[in-house]
Amino acid sequence: MTAAVAQRAQAPGKSPLSVVALQIVREALKPDVSPTDLAKLAESDPGFALRIISMVNSSAFGFSRKVTDVRQATAFIGVRGLRTLGLSLAVSDMVPAGLDGQTLLGNSLRRAVAAQTIAKKLGQREVDEYFTAGLFLEVGLLARARDNLAAAAQVARLPAMDRVVFERAEQGTDHAVRGADLAKAFMLPAELIEAVALHHDPVMPEAPLAKVAWVAERVAAVWEGGDVSASQAEAARAMVALGMADRDVAEVLEKVPGLVADGGQAFDREVGPQQGVDQLLLDVSRGLIEMNQSYESMVRRLETLLAEKEELSQRLEEANKELMRLASTDALTGLPNKRSLETAIARDLARADRDKTWLSLVVVDVDHFKKFNDTYGHATGDVVLQAVGKALSRHLRAGDLAGRYGGEEFLLVLPGSNMIGARIAAERIRKALEATVVDTEHGPLKVTASFGGASACGPGCAGTRDELFARADAALYEAKRAGRNRVVVAEPAAAPAAE
Repeated sequence: MTAAVAQRAQAPGKSPLSVVALQIVREALKPDVSPTDLAKLAESDPGFALRIISMVNSSAFGFSRKVTDVRQATAFIGVRGLRTLGLSLAVSDMVPAGLDGQTLLGNSLRRAVAAQTIAKKLGQREVDEYFTAGLFLEVGLLARARDNLAAAAQVARLPAMDRVVFERAEQGTDHAVRGADLAKAFMLPAELIEAVALHHDPVMPEAPLAKVAWVAERVAAVWEGGDVSASQAEAARAMVALGMADRDVAEVLEKVPGLVADGGQAFDREVGPQQGVDQLLLDVSRGLIEMNQSYESMVRRLETLLAEKEELSQRLEEANKELMRLASTDALTGLPNKRSLETAIARDLARADRDKTWLSLVVVDVDHFKKFNDTYGHATGDVVLQAVGKALSRHLRAGDLAGRYGGEEFLLVLPGSNMIGARIAAERIRKALEATVVDTEHGPLKVTASFGGASACGPGCAGTRDELFARADAALYEAKRAGRNRVVVAEPAAAPAAE
């Protein structure tokens, strides 16, 4: 894996890494290399040489002496220092141009100056190495930017502690792993590889360089989105755990923004304005006030909308109930309509079949109804139908159902009633109807009806709805043929099974 990474990084026209910088990094690892050899190598690239001089003289690195040429710089900082600066330049060369590049470079420099400042407070020597280690923490993200700058910038703009979670979910790996692999590919020191690999671990590592890098990651997070107050508290806890005094903690948080800008100048790159912690917290407070005001307004609006929703829900519920009533009720008589009757018949037939019980249907047809319409008009016919509907509903048992099936035809659904029960129920209604006088605008009218019933019971004999209706209709026809105003109930299709 590491060989492949190195090969890609060195491929002509593809690698953003300075060739001379990488040569210096590798040569500096040899035990017998001399400062003079490294100076000559640096001088082979005038642009690189000028950058070395600029970095040595920059406030970001804080060297006490000023130098005018590479040989002076090499003599001043030594082999280790030149290797460190070369590595820093190699990393900076990976950063793309534009606003996305500014974000990536700003994140890298934030970790670098945080690590360097913390190392100084701890009294560490070779603080430039800590700078480079911090700078290298995001190198895995910089490497990704080579292939997909927008995706890398998207990760860089996430709150620091959310990045690896996002990367692992998206790609199955993260920039810490990718950066450690790149460090191995270029044969960098083991302590630097460890610092890169562990900077997002939940537990502080033990090695000094890795430990400072780990804390620098949390310091940098203060400026990189999320909850600023929580990030600041986490950074402070990490620095205290490292052994820093409270005043040193405050000084680190105060210095980092300015040092990031100085670091950008050392690399001759723009990183954008860097706000101090106090300003960040002030902006957050303002934002919270605005959010609270907006939230209160939203709450009030939401309460209004919820009240409106509740009212609409009630109205809708009432409307749905009314629609269901209208869909299942005959508008003229107020009785169940054909649709409702069909539903009841299907239900009761299934129950009779399951429970081995009786079910009877009785078809009711108003006698000579056409004469009422033809003689007195349809309005009077409607009054007659309403009177018949009332008579049917008044003289039924609980559990029985009467409805208008269509025109002058009504239907009785009698669960649990056999042929005898059906005849008794129908005869009771027939007599009540015969005794009824219907008051109309044309005077009192007498009304009668013919009744045809059919009964079924148990599995295999309840039959289908059509079969039961056919037998009831045949009985009704027999009642009319025999003179009307009478009840005829057909013999059941089969006798009930013995218990």
